[in-house]
Amino acid sequence: MKKDDKLSLPARILRAAFITFGERGYDKASMDEVAQAAGTTKRTVYAHFTNKETLFRASFGQAVEWFLAELPELDPAGDVAAELTHFTSRFSDLSTWRGPVRLQRVAISEAERLPDLAEMLHERVIRGAEDRIARFLMDSPGFGSVEAERALQLARLLLNMTTAPQRFATLMEATKPVHLHPSVSGFDRDEAWIRLAVKFFLDGIAAGQSQGGDGNAR
Repeated sequence: MKKDDKLSLPARILRAAFITFGERGYDKASMDEVAQAAGTTKRTVYAHFTNKETLFRASFGQAVEWFLAELPELDPAGDVAAELTHFTSRFSDLSTWRGPVRLQRVAISEAERLPDLAEMLHERVIRGAEDRIARFLMDSPGFGSVEAERALQLARLLLNMTTAPQRFATLMEATKPVHLHPSVSGFDRDEAWIRLAVKFFLDGIAAGQSQGGDGNAR
């Protein structure tokens, strides 16, 4: 989520809520703090969002939309390895900067009380990325014929191979989340690892195909 001074007032409130809930957690964050961060009054915040939970849910949903909007499109006509590397590298960068990491932690901490939010996060972000990759694999002439169920399995495997280690490490604070949005701090931080993982993935599929397995050649 990038800073944008041209946001509408409701969007500015949601951005402020995203930051405040991420920094303070759900229980400690207050509507006063959100109002101050948004440059408005608590009365105005309540005029747009009737209570704290409503604001939390709305800010959470908006943060997911901002995240998804920044993912690149996968071009079936492009080079398979290059397209997969670019997509998963961007997914990794966007997942491991401080804002999304903090929001994931809040979602985990509130999972028992608000389980639908954690479920939505997984379905929209993780499963959504897997679906995009699966569609690309099915549509790409350079990948080979693959059925929908198999494509989704391969997409899940690829996303985990390329991004899970760094996502988990930042979530657990084993690796410090990047302080600034990747547009400021720089994209492709883990590109070397991701290129290796994509090559391993595609080489494995090609080897399975050549040995008569059910893999798909590049």
